[in-house]
Amino acid sequence: MEEEIGRVFQENNFALENADTIRQCVSLCSSFGLKPSTLVEHWEVFYLNSQLEKNTLLNSHIDKFRVFLQTQQRNDFIREHGGVHIYTKDDLDTFFTGDAMLVDSKTPNKVVGSREAQYITPPQPRVKVTPRQVPSPTTPFSQRTTKCTVQFVFNDHLPDASSSAVDDIQQSEDLVLRKLKDVRRCQLEELSTGLKPGCRYMADQVESRFNELERRIKKFVQAFSEYESVPLSQHVAYASQEKILVVGRVCYDTEEADPNAVLLEGSVEYSGGHRVRLDLREISQFSLFPGQILVVEGHNPSGHCLVASRIFYSLPLPPHSAPDDNPLAKRQATDLTVKTQTPQPLHMIVASGPFTTSDNLSFEPLMELLAYARNKRPNVLLLMGPFVDAEHPHVKQGITDRVLSHVFQEEITTRLEDYCQFLGAGARVILIPSTRDVFHDRIFPQPPFNSFMFEDSSQQISLLPNPSVFRLDEVSIGCCTTDILRHLSSEEAARNPPGTSSDRMSRLGAQLVGQRSFYPLFPPALGTCLDLAVNPSALDLPCTPDIIVLSSDLVPFVKSLSYTPGVKLDESQPRTENLTTLLVNPGRLAKGAMGGTFVEAMVTLPSTPQLSSIGARAKLSFIKI
Repeated sequence: MEEEIGRVFQENNFALENADTIRQCVSLCSSFGLKPSTLVEHWEVFYLNSQLEKNTLLNSHIDKFRVFLQTQQRNDFIREHGGVHIYTKDDLDTFFTGDAMLVDSKTPNKVVGSREAQYITPPQPRVKVTPRQVPSPTTPFSQRTTKCTVQFVFNDHLPDASSSAVDDIQQSEDLVLRKLKDVRRCQLEELSTGLKPGCRYMADQVESRFNELERRIKKFVQAFSEYESVPLSQHVAYASQEKILVVGRVCYDTEEADPNAVLLEGSVEYSGGHRVRLDLREISQFSLFPGQILVVEGHNPSGHCLVASRIFYSLPLPPHSAPDDNPLAKRQATDLTVKTQTPQPLHMIVASGPFTTSDNLSFEPLMELLAYARNKRPNVLLLMGPFVDAEHPHVKQGITDRVLSHVFQEEITTRLEDYCQFLGAGARVILIPSTRDVFHDRIFPQPPFNSFMFEDSSQQISLLPNPSVFRLDEVSIGCCTTDILRHLSSEEAARNPPGTSSDRMSRLGAQLVGQRSFYPLFPPALGTCLDLAVNPSALDLPCTPDIIVLSSDLVPFVKSLSYTPGVKLDESQPRTENLTTLLVNPGRLAKGAMGGTFVEAMVTLPSTPQLSSIGARAKLSFIKI
């Protein structure tokens, strides 16, 4: 067992402090009934959520890791047996302080409290709750002590929404008068070619997947040739003592990620679909996963093993607006009236579902979010699914008597329409579905919600597919609600030079930019309903967005990714200045029976013809609901 645990940790790029650490891991496997591979998966989640710097499991981490495993085991049990409450020390403290009410065994309807006797009301017929009714104030969410507190801020030195000027209203005017001013309507432009409502699916075949893999390799070859006039048509298994340059996709020879079991599969056109073992002993730093497209420089003396000397797997696209094509800068250069005005910032609130806690379908977190947005008055409210979560205990066990599509219309649609009416015609709401939305098409890529579910005469509510790339004013944004970061994390085989480390979330996010895809992993993770016959290009990035928003169960974060469009074989040639894109995980708005987090973003638009870095002019506040 000890040898197996050490081997599995090493295969997943984790180290153990000493032999005592291995023995404690054996004890954890025995206590929680886990296999070594499952233990490493739990450690990986703990490692990412705790944002540990080193990839080493220390003895000092064991106690916290044990508490994490206990919490995970308890949550899994509650999800499988809905309605069960597991009493902890906090519950005992509550009873002893007299805050809880105890039922009298002689009179079941009587409740003995700390101050006076109360009576339990007999069960009443269920009354339909409309969205405008206030839910019962006895839920754990309503009893929380802190509301809308800032957890951390990215670029704290930049001004926020409350301190910036609103149009031409003077700072000396009353706050009420400023809030009566209409919200500035920003321009929305879709950049990606996503699915359309009503598309027909479930026709995915092996041929569709083969064609998609072949298409991705050909596109990578074409993009590589645009920067380097080097032929990539050689066979991956071509035996040669000289250095060759070949292209293919990464496969594993084992079920788990292993740097020593990497295969390179060539395209059918160039290599007849042959595979060759990839020797990475000369590569000091890499990050690989199944489905990744590689350009490999190396030699293959026998034709059976390609010894790599250099690999290229990052080929980012340029941003949507080049510096010379910035329309705002052109207008400022020609229009004196525009030149004297300060460009208006883009104020945005981003939240990812679930939007209700696990103990009810009252959608209290959504109500708190909309109340916060009414006060802050953002230009855009970006909401990403799931909205009616298929993993919700009431939905999963079928203990709700409402039609689930009606739940969406009563709890989501009506509230959003009221929100738009309250803020006026300038406010925008953008909705992106999730494959966990129980009433919607659960395929990936995913079409947008149907417009007949909304009465939106002012076109304030925009329904976009999953994934999608769009532009708000001069800021391009990419969104995806499938947890690709977690999927890549479990399949990545990585290596860093000795004595160095790299941020894992930044590394995984850079893979999306470098591979030009929202989901470059193939085969997909278990449970992902990937359908490549509907529209394979719907997963492609049409450009490198300024901001990439990814819904994930991992801890909320923001990372600034630097990239340079294209690739240079000759490293002696000067490279263009690095560009940046922000990778954002807003977290979940609801976590269990309590609230989660959302993001409030303020992006200052460039006021000069030179396009400034998005990482230097975007302020993001992560707020606990």
